[in-house]
Amino acid sequence: MSAGAAGSWRAGDLEGIRSALGIPVSAGSIGAIGRAMAELERDYPAGVAAAVGSLERIAAIDQQLASTTVAPEPVVIKTSRKGAAAPVPAELPKRKLDVIEFATELLIEEVATEYALPESQGPSLAAQRRQQVEALLLVLPGLRVWQPQAPPRFQGVMERS
Repeated sequence: MSAGAAGSWRAGDLEGIRSALGIPVSAGSIGAIGRAMAELERDYPAGVAAAVGSLERIAAIDQQLASTTVAPEPVVIKTSRKGAAAPVPAELPKRKLDVIEFATELLIEEVATEYALPESQGPSLAAQRRQQVEALLLVLPGLRVWQPQAPPRFQGVMERS
């Protein structure tokens, strides 16, 4: 996907912008994207090449994100064991005095295993995608208002009972 002529849009760029910015499909939003594209082409033709480059990078990142695995398996880093140095005796002490003298903690075996998740490319790719979206919004600032707003992190209704 490369620009046909310097400073001109390609056929699929309008839909590419809409999907890259997550703008919902409506007649108003499609019209706003078309107007922003025409305005950029008229006022700043060199910006079209920058916008097309951002669209290509966003599409490549989206492909990488789609191909990454969802949940990587944890990897064992370290395993340690504590336990009896010798096998457990056949006959254990039966009287209270013998039990006090006998070190019962030697009969307990402890196993500790440490796991780590392998590094995923997902967060870094998502950060790169956000940077490219911001670069696209720098040349098409009027489209920021058409992006869906993230819901507030904590939202609820106070009810009195």
